[in-house]
Amino acid sequence: MDEFPNTNGYSFTWTQPYQPTSYNPFYERKTDIAEEMARIEMVDNWVNAMLTFPDAERILNKIRKESK
Repeated sequence: MDEFPNTNGYSFTWTQPYQPTSYNPFYERKTDIAEEMARIEMVDNWVNAMLTFPDAERILNKIRKESK
């Protein structure tokens, strides 16, 4: 709590009001842990099924060309 004394002997205080709900909608979602774990496993399966990683290959090829 911040205090700002006045030259007349008065002091003023201000506190941040508590907001029980967040203004960010991300934190308002009610998700089940099992649902989140299923999503993570799904993404892991997608990545494991990939034969190549085009973005990584593009970056490596660019680095190799620049180093020659």
